[in-house]
Amino acid sequence: MLRSAFLATATLVAMTVGAVAQTVPTGFVIDTVVGSGLQAGHDFCFLADGRVLIANRAGLVQIYAGGGVVSVGTVPSVETGSEKGLLSIAADPAFASNGYIYVWYSSTLDAFMHLDRFTCTGDLANPNSTLVSFAAASRRVVLGAVPDTAFNHNGGSARFGPDGMLYQSIGDDASGCVAQSTTSSLGCVLRMNVSTLPAGGSTVAPTFTSLDPGNNPLSANADISQLVLAHGLRNPVRFEIDQATGNLYIGDVGQNAVEEYSEYVYNGAGLALTNFGWPWREGNNSFSTCGGSMPAVQAPIAAVPQGGSWFSAMGGPRYRNQSAQYDFGASYEGSAFYLDYFAGEVRRLVNTGTWVAAPAVPGQPSATNWGNNFIGTVSMRQGPDGGIWFLQHPGTYPSTGGTLKRIRPLGPVNSVAAISGGGQVVPATEPFTTPLVARVFDPNSNPLAGGTINFVVSGGGTLSTVNPVIADANGFAQTSVTATSLGGAITVTATTPGAQTNGTFALYARKVTVTPAGTLMVVSASNTTTAVPATVPLILMMSFPGSPILPTIIGPICTDPGYALTIVLEDGTGAFGGVSFSGTGGIGNPGKTWLYTVPAGLLTGQLMKFQAVGLDAVTGWFRTNCETRQF
Repeated sequence: MLRSAFLATATLVAMTVGAVAQTVPTGFVIDTVVGSGLQAGHDFCFLADGRVLIANRAGLVQIYAGGGVVSVGTVPSVETGSEKGLLSIAADPAFASNGYIYVWYSSTLDAFMHLDRFTCTGDLANPNSTLVSFAAASRRVVLGAVPDTAFNHNGGSARFGPDGMLYQSIGDDASGCVAQSTTSSLGCVLRMNVSTLPAGGSTVAPTFTSLDPGNNPLSANADISQLVLAHGLRNPVRFEIDQATGNLYIGDVGQNAVEEYSEYVYNGAGLALTNFGWPWREGNNSFSTCGGSMPAVQAPIAAVPQGGSWFSAMGGPRYRNQSAQYDFGASYEGSAFYLDYFAGEVRRLVNTGTWVAAPAVPGQPSATNWGNNFIGTVSMRQGPDGGIWFLQHPGTYPSTGGTLKRIRPLGPVNSVAAISGGGQVVPATEPFTTPLVARVFDPNSNPLAGGTINFVVSGGGTLSTVNPVIADANGFAQTSVTATSLGGAITVTATTPGAQTNGTFALYARKVTVTPAGTLMVVSASNTTTAVPATVPLILMMSFPGSPILPTIIGPICTDPGYALTIVLEDGTGAFGGVSFSGTGGIGNPGKTWLYTVPAGLLTGQLMKFQAVGLDAVTGWFRTNCETRQF
């Protein structure tokens, strides 16, 4: 990403990204979409259905579909270290039918960068599924002879344009003047037609002519220059393509003085070969010569002096409203965003005939910066939902970790409501009899068919479902809960990505807990009631081994009071003469704790059973769990 002279600076700048709050203007919020499970994500792309593919540094490719990230496969033979690794990923526009993904990476097999295609199988067209995978054997080489002798300046991004062509940016391999050559394949952007490549894998690279769309600036040539769209770039790590115009917005990492953000203007009537000037120019500054006279070069649309930690410019998206949920609004239409990996500052340009810094908006952290504290952001792209998504390292040059986040405007969002199933009470360790039903709504409060709901439980319960749960045609989704042995209050929360309103279900598991302490024994019955006052008569029973199970209308009782070795310890109902071995009675408020002195040896070696039944003034008779205790 940067040059070796700044590695020491990179070490100083490297910090725990999460320790500093990110700042965006008033009216915007940052969602953490994926907070764990990444392994130093370097780049990501969207499938047409909204799912996200993430390329991690050492070769792992993962998919996000609303829950946790899931492995899709691993690109083999990826070389890591310094700026090397799996650097970029792009999904074919026809992914739903062909499963093709394209990856750009440093390889351990040779001294070349590789652009390869892999073929995914599985649920290619199911927006809610993570059942997608690729095999290493499906590898088809697209480019296999781009020199990679230096540890840095590898470029690059793989991106599809609205013309269906695959664009690949490539660094100069730390070689300077090679970026002025259109035959070096270095310091340039290539434009390729990959739609005619055969299915299946192959380690033989196709001819340049077979990749040439036929209308590139140098299509008449017979070498790699027929694929070149632009050159004179130093290390174009990240660029984005405006899906409205086809223009490219390129972040080009500077040498010693200037970071630049450049625009390639797409003219479908005749594509121009554009020279961005490196190394004749660094930004707008003179830098070096490459023999002869300087050619006509294209100036950047933004040039930022190095300083304040600006050392690696990243090209972000040109924003387009899409009638989507998280559109930024008319004032952002056509804005171009760029940032720096080390400075973590996001800046915004607008075109008023020429590109200029956008006027500051309320809450913007400074007159120059639209956002702050984005250190380690390695890829920033606009999503199909209208939000700006970004992949962020946990620090600079990591080998693991990272987050996928989204910037979105505050305002109408999806919401979730708890419909039914809350308020249930069962004995600990038993299932709740009725499923919990939630409903997801769109920003207009209409039921959202196929919406995503995530159920999360806190307290002593387990869920029958795995997130995400997909709503039916009427926006309903459900899960079932089983109480664990923990007992007590249980909360289940239903959420949907980006929602500000969630659905909450309150449940309760009644439980008896027995704690021996020498000759003392502490017994507690945890309980809940809606009765006012919350006074509940309880019967607490203890059985020596051998007690049969007594079936009742409220469920099985494991301490049958008809068994000769069952002892009623407490009776708050009067059914057993109001006995109280603790001397404190059997009235709970609504639960109760008793303390008993146990004669020495009475329970030694015995596996005892304890259970309580009670009479709730609102719901009637109930029971707790059957608690066993070895003495």
